[in-house]
Amino acid sequence: MVDRYCLIGGDVTHSLSPAMMNAAFASMKIDAEYRPMSIARKDFPEKFLDLRGESKGMNVTIPYKSDVIPFVDELDEVASRIGAVNVIKHEGDRFLGYNTDAGGIVESLKDHGRESPRTALLVGAGGAARAFCEAMHQLRCGRVTVVVREASRGERFIVEMERVFPGMKFGFTTFSRLKETDADVIFNATPVGSGDHEVPESLKRVIYGRATVFDAVYRPMKTELLRTAELRGCHVIYGYEMLLNQGVLALENWTGRPAPRETMRKALLDSLEVAA
Repeated sequence: MVDRYCLIGGDVTHSLSPAMMNAAFASMKIDAEYRPMSIARKDFPEKFLDLRGESKGMNVTIPYKSDVIPFVDELDEVASRIGAVNVIKHEGDRFLGYNTDAGGIVESLKDHGRESPRTALLVGAGGAARAFCEAMHQLRCGRVTVVVREASRGERFIVEMERVFPGMKFGFTTFSRLKETDADVIFNATPVGSGDHEVPESLKRVIYGRATVFDAVYRPMKTELLRTAELRGCHVIYGYEMLLNQGVLALENWTGRPAPRETMRKALLDSLEVAA
């Protein structure tokens, strides 16, 4: 019998995860199928429960990483701490929720020898931003400054993060007030630089050679933000690297076996070339 896995989100029709995961299952000689499933918010509870029952494992993406929490039986430490689940494992009659996004960020930084940031500039205050704060907590970063469009959202976010991570210092600013940064790492957890979402000029101005610029956006592979960073002499980390590393962790969680990392990387890069 074929094991069924799926990716659920609001619109996952263009996700590269199926190419990566199906290549991995084939390489591991596991008889499994991984499918993308877009779900409208009004249909979420019913559709999710149907898919949950027939799936051995699931990935969860925008906008349901918090919505799924009431539907799992147990959360791992990271998912519980940041209130976001991106991996569900069906084990016996129980459904377990995990977060591998934070681990995907940590591993990507370690791959580039950037595992000791003292300060960070975080663009955004959503689910990926929460995972980044967890990653900075794990890497013992001292201070995170959050950049948002609306001050009220930034204030709410840092109040919550200060509660969750009392050993870290948080601050926030808006794009209109952003003047400078001493950040070792600049992380984009928003859609800016993809599609019609232009990178604000204020953000471009604070990018310079000492920082590592890490974009969670993986399509296009070289976003406007990363092109700007390269021109300014920064070290860059591509969004597909986070996708790869969180996928490796998810697959190992589901199967209990080492993931074929290079096979997964090749599938991602091949898909990005086709998409380009």
